[in-house]
Amino acid sequence: MPKPKIAVFSGPRATVTNSPPLVTSNKARLPGETMLPGSFDHLVGQTLHESVTVRIKKFSAHPLEEDAKSLYHDNGLDYYEVELRPEDGPYLLPYMARRADGSPNGAPFGTGPGEDGRQHHYPDASRVFEDINRTISGRSEGGLANALETRADYEFIRVLPPGGYTLQGEVPGIDFFSSGAPPFNKFPSANGLAKVANMVDAALATGDYVGGLWLEGSPTVEETLYWLNLLVGTDLPIAGAASQRPHGQLANDGDRNLVDAVDYILSGQGNGVGAVGVLDEQIFAAREFKKADDRPGNYKATGGHGGILGTVGAPVTLWYKPAYKHTATSDVRLDALPTNLEFIDAAGDSGPTSLTIKDASGALFENMMPRVHITKYGAYMSEGMEGNPDSEVDIFSRIQKGLAERNSAEEGSPRLHGFVLEGASPYAFGTEAQMAALTIAAYNGFPVVKVGRADPGGRVPSNANDAFIEGSNLDTNKARLLLIASMLKLGRLPRAVDPRNPTPDERAVLLAKIAQFQEIFETH
Repeated sequence: MPKPKIAVFSGPRATVTNSPPLVTSNKARLPGETMLPGSFDHLVGQTLHESVTVRIKKFSAHPLEEDAKSLYHDNGLDYYEVELRPEDGPYLLPYMARRADGSPNGAPFGTGPGEDGRQHHYPDASRVFEDINRTISGRSEGGLANALETRADYEFIRVLPPGGYTLQGEVPGIDFFSSGAPPFNKFPSANGLAKVANMVDAALATGDYVGGLWLEGSPTVEETLYWLNLLVGTDLPIAGAASQRPHGQLANDGDRNLVDAVDYILSGQGNGVGAVGVLDEQIFAAREFKKADDRPGNYKATGGHGGILGTVGAPVTLWYKPAYKHTATSDVRLDALPTNLEFIDAAGDSGPTSLTIKDASGALFENMMPRVHITKYGAYMSEGMEGNPDSEVDIFSRIQKGLAERNSAEEGSPRLHGFVLEGASPYAFGTEAQMAALTIAAYNGFPVVKVGRADPGGRVPSNANDAFIEGSNLDTNKARLLLIASMLKLGRLPRAVDPRNPTPDERAVLLAKIAQFQEIFETH
């Protein structure tokens, strides 16, 4: 009977598919070179070049094996003999590689990540899965290997992978995105959101998979999962896994999270639930999921009203389900977005402006991704009592940049722009100058979302009479993603002739358009 198949997507800067440095073992170090401290040599999972027969000392696997030797079959020898083959997969062996430095024998590789120009992120998760199956990083609760292989089949899909094949022409910052040392330390741009949505949606629509597993760096996986929750129109489970420590490091948490995420997908309980994070044996709703600190056990739910949906212990148990729209029910899912986005650009326009945002196959054009800037309120930030909006030079610089880009004749220039204000909690207000500057931004056609500061514990009170979209109990980064998705559905706000002095008619048209954005923010 064929096993179920899971799509395993590689995202940027994924510690879960990273490794500690590969350090030259003492067995490969020459007389006079600095030896690694300690009694034991440095071992790394590696594949044999050819078959070899070895003898394994009896009763050496556990300190109390010999105490129970009456339970063991006696073969008349003090050892077991076994043939090890290359096709067995990796074995823990001394790391014999040395760095080329122009000398006859080279030099040992050291312990500094990236110091030698090598990548430590894997190009996809296949090697991590092999190491887990091979017990390089631990056995199952029952002492067995093949913890992942016995559960399902997997297809490894590189979306915005953390490691790349430079000899094949892949370029850091374009083809792969690592958190390693320069020149590999790169972050994806806003255009990457289109690639993420396109590739994950297309894969899960094939019918080949029972679910998708998204892997990304722990600081940002929360944002991508929410993006998938909004854009990918599927009822299949989407689970995100991350790691606070690299694969192979002492007390690595990522390998366990991978196995738990697979169990969650295969349990069937994630169908129709939307994207979730599966970390530290908890199941987090994508909308509320957040990293709190750089140590295992430090993920949490934001918003003040739940967000931990279940647990992964034996058995997988889902206690709650989200009440908001997501994945197949999302109003901003990929197949619900128009190919030609039409909107009223100016309040007095007699007809709509049109932007083509998808190709004939329904995939988003990467260069059509909206640009949304975050601005933040803090106490004692006012630069004067008069509340002059012109003192907010960062906001006006963004307005000017956005206007120049959307009016540019350059192909690929961004056409959609917006703002998120992280204001005081729970009312999401900024300084008088900030609010005035952002109101001018709105009448220039830039949607502005207001959210509470840091980790909101409740919703922003609704106000149908201002120039802003209230961001419910979303945090700043999630509100930014929802605004990006909403603009792909609704376009820009209708601008006023004089954004500093809009007419009553222009104000009425603006508020009507904001109400459409508000409906999405109330339900997603």
